[in-house]
Amino acid sequence: MNPEETQKFVRHWLLLLGAACVWFLWDSRYVRNIWFMGMAGMALVCAILFFLAWKLKQGFVEKIPSPKNGVGSWIVFSLVALALTLLFFNLKFYPFSDGSGRFAFAVGFSGIFALLLSRKSEPSPYIAFAKCLLLFGVLYRVAAFVPEVQSGPFALGWSEGSRFYNASLFASESIYGSRLPLPVLHPTRYLMQALPFFVGIRSILFHRIWQVVLWLGMTLWGSWLMAKRFSQSKKVSLPWLTALLFLFFFQGAVYYHLMVCVVLVLLGYKKDKPLRTLIFVLLASVWAGISRVNWMPVPGLLAVALYLLDTPFDGKKWVKYLVWPVVWVIGGFALAYLAKQGYIAISGEDPALFDSAFSSALLWRRLWPNATFFLGIVPAILLVMLPGVALFWLKFRDNRLPAFHWLQWLGLAGILGVFLAGGLVVSVKIGGGGDLHNLDGFLVFWALIVGGILAMSSRHQETGDSVPEKQPWRFWLAVAVIVPVFFAFMRSGSWSFGAAKSQGTELSDLKRAIAVLQENGGDVLFISERQLLTFGELDLPVVPEYEKVFLMEMAMANNQDYLSSFREKLEDHAFVAIISDPLSTNIQGSNRGFADENNAWVQQVVLPMLAEYEGVLSWRNGEINLLVPQGETELVQQLLESQQPGN
Repeated sequence: MNPEETQKFVRHWLLLLGAACVWFLWDSRYVRNIWFMGMAGMALVCAILFFLAWKLKQGFVEKIPSPKNGVGSWIVFSLVALALTLLFFNLKFYPFSDGSGRFAFAVGFSGIFALLLSRKSEPSPYIAFAKCLLLFGVLYRVAAFVPEVQSGPFALGWSEGSRFYNASLFASESIYGSRLPLPVLHPTRYLMQALPFFVGIRSILFHRIWQVVLWLGMTLWGSWLMAKRFSQSKKVSLPWLTALLFLFFFQGAVYYHLMVCVVLVLLGYKKDKPLRTLIFVLLASVWAGISRVNWMPVPGLLAVALYLLDTPFDGKKWVKYLVWPVVWVIGGFALAYLAKQGYIAISGEDPALFDSAFSSALLWRRLWPNATFFLGIVPAILLVMLPGVALFWLKFRDNRLPAFHWLQWLGLAGILGVFLAGGLVVSVKIGGGGDLHNLDGFLVFWALIVGGILAMSSRHQETGDSVPEKQPWRFWLAVAVIVPVFFAFMRSGSWSFGAAKSQGTELSDLKRAIAVLQENGGDVLFISERQLLTFGELDLPVVPEYEKVFLMEMAMANNQDYLSSFREKLEDHAFVAIISDPLSTNIQGSNRGFADENNAWVQQVVLPMLAEYEGVLSWRNGEINLLVPQGETELVQQLLESQQPGN
């Protein structure tokens, strides 16, 4: 243990703990209770101790009793981290109500154990702290998925039911008895989710488990493959590096259907086998082309980035050096485009409905802190980049960068610049900007390129010179863990499963109302809760049009052809009833999160719908509403009577 480094760590830890307390105070600024005052006191104590730590003599930590067994200490800490994570999601304790309070506890316990572990099993308190906090972050991120594994029939989130319905379209003939158009948005995501449907599984619980497996499994697989590349060239623990990348990708998050492209290219790339690489790039490009238009260049450029990192220029002719990268990029993009056109042709949907994002409004204010995303896109992505930039600068300052040709540097910087600029533009489109998921491509390339450079042997190491790892390196390595853990703890919530018990009664009430509608004949439009048809809870024919997520997409894109058709159907009373989300008509100001999306929905969907239909019944505290055409007095009476006890 280095006494000077330990003293610096204590100050940095107290500063971080105090900042976490301030974050909690900001989140709780409208609730001034005893816990608020307690956290304020903790922030003050951290500030006082921070300044006192400058006066403490070096070596003061050695006077603190510490365990003799390093392995035992790690076991104890792991149990503490697991217990706290369970308490975060289950204990109704006010400081645990927000991610900020949970983050403060994680930082506090990680710092205490880091001081103990650094005296026995770890070379530096910064490294020990990074490992402790990383374990907390992984446990917390995995635990956040637990509430998504429930058996209740109703949607758990705004778009969950839509995701299951869209996945079912790939097996529509076996599920609905007729072939329905394939999904327009994110087809490959729904294709992955559809795998259980292909083998006849129609349990909503199983499909929810499968979705969690896709999130965790694909992210872990991609993280492990990338970590293997880094750990081969530097003495880095593969499990810890995999865990760090796992959390890093969830900062977006990087969606699991994009991870398919990452996995394919990482598996297939061989710098001395360009034809093999091309085959895997083409496979990944077909997938990318069907997925999203801004992912089309990803597979080819992933291979190019790997090539630029692995293959020195060595005075070769430019044409000879760049021939295969050009083939990968052009071939991959061309096949991606063809795959997209092929999917459109077989989808059964109007080609004009694809790529609606090109006509969506750009909300540039979301680049900066706003009600939708309190950090703002630009500050958030700069925060994500900060540790990598700092470590790169330290390596540059110490003259330890790999000996790249300027052409390699230009290519790598160009790839990052293109995906950063593109991600920022996509993020400010209406419907985005609530997190960093539209910068998913940039996050992948940032991890690959910056991580690859940092893991490479330096000039000194190539010549046999020894370059000791300095304290600033360990500090920034710790920050590289703190940032993704911070993003993980931005997500709060609790494990609540009791609601499923009451859903049976509400579903029975809904079924009685549907029985009345069936007696009267006509189509019932499920704008929301369409998964009730998918999983056989209700036996009704599906109206393929005007599903909630896609209807919202058309409203945000202001697709008047599609919306005019919707309004005409409403005016003609084409549906005997409509099942919809809450029917608020409030026009929101910019001080509300996703206000523009809300206003587009209200103006383009809710108001036209309420002009022709009226709400009769609602369930789940107004989350599910049944509407019928105005003037249907007899039908309204029958529906109300169906909800009376004994019916």
